[in-house]
Amino acid sequence: MKLKKLAIIVLNLLLLSSISLAQSSSAMYKEASKIFKSYRYEVDYADFQMKTYVEDGHNILQLLVIVKSGRNRFDECLLVAYAASGAAIENTHTAIDRVSVVVKVQYKEEVSIAATADAADVVKLYKEEMDVSAFMGRLTWH
Repeated sequence: MKLKKLAIIVLNLLLLSSISLAQSSSAMYKEASKIFKSYRYEVDYADFQMKTYVEDGHNILQLLVIVKSGRNRFDECLLVAYAASGAAIENTHTAIDRVSVVVKVQYKEEVSIAATADAADVVKLYKEEMDVSAFMGRLTWH
């Protein structure tokens, strides 16, 4: 009987955390989409995802943004995605640890360019407290 109660409590906690994560994701998407629209990039809600994973015994909350770009504008697209992510983090006060951006470039075939940044650096980029070249040097490329 105690095992059933414990299982119910754990399931309720998981449900509540997934609901709050979905609400945070929705609010962040709305903030980021303002910047994407101003640069005429379209990002669907499904391409703006929050993921949780464990690394070295710590829970990491990562924002993953997938954006499509033309072949000559992928670098601008990458920076816009990071700036939009920084705006979303700053304006919603969500405790994101890392931001990963995947830019899908359409050429003869689709090529993906992916990079990950620390969320604090992303916010600094958005607030213009970090130079673009310094930010690009701190990216982890995949």
